[in-house]
Formats: sequence, C-alpha cells, structure tokens
Amino acid sequence: MKDLTLLRPILLTPQHFSFSLPVWRILYDTLPNEKTSLLLIFELRDKNQLKWVAFDCETGAVCWEHSFPETTWWTSAIGFYSGILLLHEYAGSEQPAPKKLIAIEALTGRLAWVLEGCKFEHTDGTNLQTSRMRPESAPILENRALSTGEIIDLPFPSAQTMPPQWRAPVTYEETNPYYVTIAQFIEKITGNIPKKAINYGEISGHLLFFYYFYPTNAVSLSRSILVVNSTKTVLLHETILSDVESAVFGDYLYDNHHIVLLKKVDEITVIKLPRP
Repeated sequence: MKDLTLLRPILLTPQHFSFSLPVWRILYDTLPNEKTSLLLIFELRDKNQLKWVAFDCETGAVCWEHSFPETTWWTSAIGFYSGILLLHEYAGSEQPAPKKLIAIEALTGRLAWVLEGCKFEHTDGTNLQTSRMRPESAPILENRALSTGEIIDLPFPSAQTMPPQWRAPVTYEETNPYYVTIAQFIEKITGNIPKKAINYGEISGHLLFFYYFYPTNAVSLSRSILVVNSTKTVLLHETILSDVESAVFGDYLYDNHHIVLLKKVDEITVIKLPRP
C-alpha cells in the first residue's frame, strides 16, 4: 500500500528579503553559466543614492551589496551577460547618449573594466561589440573581449539568442478573450473577483497568477499571488500589501524552481517550488 503522505501537496513558504533602498530593477544572466544561473542583480535607488546587489535566490544569500566610485546616480544597467553586469554612465537628463561603459564581475562585485566614450551594441557572451561616436560621422564599431574590454582582432559577434532560463508572466488585459476564463478560475479558487490585468505563468506543472482585487470592505486594490498545482490544489495564496503598481523593471520572474517578486518597494519575495 502506498504511503498517502507522499501524495500530499507540498505547501509553499515564501521567504522575504528587505534592502536598504527601493528595488528599481531586477536582472538575470541572459547568457548564464553554472555559477550565475541562480544569481540575480538588483539595482537599488532612491532620489539620491544608487547601489547594486548580487543575490543568490537558491540560498537567499546576498553575495555583495555596494556602490561603485566609477558610477553616479545617472548610471543605469544595460544587461547581465555571462557573469558580467554592464552599465552605461550618462552625463544627466540633458545628455541621453552614454558617455561611459562599465563592466562589473557579477560573482565578486569587482570592477572589471571601464571604457570612456563607448556605447554597448551587443554581445555573444564571449565577444562584445561597442561603438564610439564621432561628430558628424558614422560611429566607429569595435570588437572586444567581454571579460577584459580589450580590443580583439576577430569578426564582430552576432547577437546570440537562447531559451531564457528566467521568464516573466504573460499579461492578460481585461480586453483579452481569455481574461474572463482566467478571472473565473481565480474567483472559483479564491473567492476574489480579479480587477485590472492578470499576469499568468506556467512552471513545472504549476499555474501562477498575479492579480488585483478589492479585499472585503476595502476601497483600494491589493495584489495577490496564487499558485496551484495540476490538481487545482492551492499551494500558495498571499496578498501583497500594496495598492500601487510597481515601476520596477521585471518585478515578477520565475525559472523552473523559483518565483521571485517584489512584495514592497524595498522587499523581495522568493518562493521555491518542489523539485521532482
């Protein structure tokens, strides 16, 4: 006879992590290696400060958190590629063209290199193409090593694409033909009537829903996350205490075993899914 306890669904327990500044952007390695596949980079900023954080979503450990003297508040992330975080430095709101390209080693938080007057074009994870602007002339394209920033005598890299390990939920607006079906499913499971857009994802046999609703006797909307398994058993249903839509770039992400979301402006929630 089978042990029935083995058939019971594993309820999910969210872990919450707070930071010293609001989370402005969440980045993952789009060309990951084994060491960076579970590493996320958070761009933290308010009106006066800018910091960067490397976070291991499997262990919940902050690998490093600091600012860089080579950056200012006008520094912004370009992307995270093969263990390298790339940043553009801008002169200010009146100068939209980047004046500097900066590379940070994501695992250590060490400055890898700085290129004055260069702009990022694309990378294949090994090589890097940059451009250098010239007054009244076409920009100069340069091929470099991503790890060192040094010019190399090789063909320009082609833009590499690969299936993303991390994904964002699909947004279903109220005008979408599938919206009513999804909203009715959520109402049947939770008793809540969704309002506004619904974000939906599928991961390892689980269904994910991020939705807005009015709590009982409330006049403002709250956000909720709902996770159910293939038998429609609720593994997690948690309200995110916020009635303000996030301005964060990538505030919901998931891979095959983790869900990462912004619960508050300065708080990240990580939910681990059971592994087969």
